[in-house]
Amino acid sequence: MSCITHNPNKINNIYVFNEKKDEYDKLIQGKDLKKKLHFISKNDFSSINKNFNYHDHIIIDRENFQPSGLDNLIKKSNEKSTILVLDQLTDQINIGNIFRTAALTNVDGVILPEHSSASITSSTATISTGAVEVVKFHVAKNIARTIEVLKKNHYWIYSLDMNGKDIINKDFKFDKKSVIILGSEGKGIRKNILEHSDFIISLKQKDIPQIDSLNAANSAAIALYHIYIDQD
Repeated sequence: MSCITHNPNKINNIYVFNEKKDEYDKLIQGKDLKKKLHFISKNDFSSINKNFNYHDHIIIDRENFQPSGLDNLIKKSNEKSTILVLDQLTDQINIGNIFRTAALTNVDGVILPEHSSASITSSTATISTGAVEVVKFHVAKNIARTIEVLKKNHYWIYSLDMNGKDIINKDFKFDKKSVIILGSEGKGIRKNILEHSDFIISLKQKDIPQIDSLNAANSAAIALYHIYIDQD
């Protein structure tokens, strides 16, 4: 439904159960997708997608998700802007949830490395509840060089690391143009990326043996919420 609402021009075909015609028809017709809309029987869905969840009643054949150029994420003026960098995250569940949070906290874009990172797919779309249709993403060949470009455009770089400065205090404020870097689920942010940071920050947490850190998606949600309310 998010794809229909935000990116109808990316749709090749839409398949809907005959029994659910009235439920979807009004929204789809309003997006000028009549020629791409097909009402079919429940049994016919298995020939389109054997892994289809019948509770959804709808399948969209969509173009592959395409990354944006870095310039499309960067705000050239001094207006408020937040960009999120995911350094080698590979868990689709984490990435999908992070995109959902990014959409709701006014993030201008997500940057992922070209290698050692999960791709943006239909799985990401499902997990993010359609947020990938709203949030731009850029695939960087070299994260360190990309950070330097962001710095030249007056962004300040904040890396989220367990050994950083606690951001949950009254004195801490994010800059108007900020980049949050989040590391991989196991190894965290790579050393050469940390070296390009302006600030290394952390989230205050209780010390419990064998539970060393928050989940990556939860960490992103907390940090992005703080930057969001700081900029409000």
